[in-house]
Amino acid sequence: MAMPPLNPSLASQQANPMFRIAALIHGRGDVLHLEFGEPDFPTPAHIVAAAEASLRDERQGYGPGNGIPSLRAAIAARVARVNQFTPTPEQIVVTAGGTGALMTSLLCLCAPGDAVLVPDPAWAGYDAMLAVAGARKVYYPLLPDQDWQPDFAAMERLVTPRTRVLLVNSPSNPGGAVFGRAVVAHLLAFARRHDLWLLSDECYDEMLFAGEHVSPAALEAEERGDAGGRVLTIGTCSKTYAMTGWRVGWVTAPPALAPALTLAVSAQVNNLPLFIQRAAEAALTGPQDGVGAMRASYQARRDLAVEVVRARGLLEYVPAGAFYLLVHVARAAGVPAEAPFESVAFAERLIATRRIAVAPGAAFGPRTARYVRVSLASDAVTLRAGLTGLLDFAAHDPSEATRTEQAP
Repeated sequence: MAMPPLNPSLASQQANPMFRIAALIHGRGDVLHLEFGEPDFPTPAHIVAAAEASLRDERQGYGPGNGIPSLRAAIAARVARVNQFTPTPEQIVVTAGGTGALMTSLLCLCAPGDAVLVPDPAWAGYDAMLAVAGARKVYYPLLPDQDWQPDFAAMERLVTPRTRVLLVNSPSNPGGAVFGRAVVAHLLAFARRHDLWLLSDECYDEMLFAGEHVSPAALEAEERGDAGGRVLTIGTCSKTYAMTGWRVGWVTAPPALAPALTLAVSAQVNNLPLFIQRAAEAALTGPQDGVGAMRASYQARRDLAVEVVRARGLLEYVPAGAFYLLVHVARAAGVPAEAPFESVAFAERLIATRRIAVAPGAAFGPRTARYVRVSLASDAVTLRAGLTGLLDFAAHDPSEATRTEQAP
């Protein structure tokens, strides 16, 4: 007997190429890891201690779907400090990581068939979220020759009556671009002109090496005099506090949206465990010196990576934030612009030949299909050896590096 059909938007969803890379390196200790964007620092001790104290001293029962009041107050204070606008705690909804905040927001903002404008390139995780929400992805281009800033002329041509959301990510994954005040003001004006929600993914808001972090909600608040309006801001403890596995994020939303967001979170996870919320509260209210130390380390690694790529004559830009660098490996391999190039197959051969893992550019959109993303969340020795090996493979093994058929 045939099975009933699946949700068509999920049944047609292609597997993220990163899953293939992860499968190839799983359990291997002989690989130089430059593929995943996960801090290599331990979670600070005072955060762990807060979780332990909660497990020891507090009943771990059900709690508010939008998060305990003291954590929401701590998040509101942190948003005021870092994102430069001042929400009330009632505008904060705590979620299972920044991923949960994005998913919850899309479920509330989109009906099946609606379109979401997504940057190209963009974090690969957006694809599955849009499929679950039943929304349609429409890429808007970021320009490599302009430090991966938006192409506003192209954006204007992409809006239709079904467009509902403009998704913005700064500092960005995979490029490390930071959008300045003029660019953010233009994005906000674009959303207002076309009556769109603006969903601002600011998961790397404290991983900044140059310029300033400008939240669209801050500019909106300056114009309106409050933090209402059309902007939703996504935050997380994952990158800033090396808490990826703890799964604590939040969405700061206009007041009218908070009840729907809370309902969506409650339907998925009911509430985050209390001990994890206590850990997040300790992260936000406790010592912040570890954040600066991690950021300084990432900046030193960025400088190292830039030095290695520049020495080969391949540097296209300098990342201003996050902890990634896009490398045009097709150019490094001497592949003509008109010739095909498969970054997934390239990344697979790099593992097989050199035992170096990177993220294939095809995972992030058409614009980076000839690139790979190098994560700076590895120590300096690994980063230098891996990046040097990557460029050597592309330059000195052209018969291997430029093959376009899929690896077996």
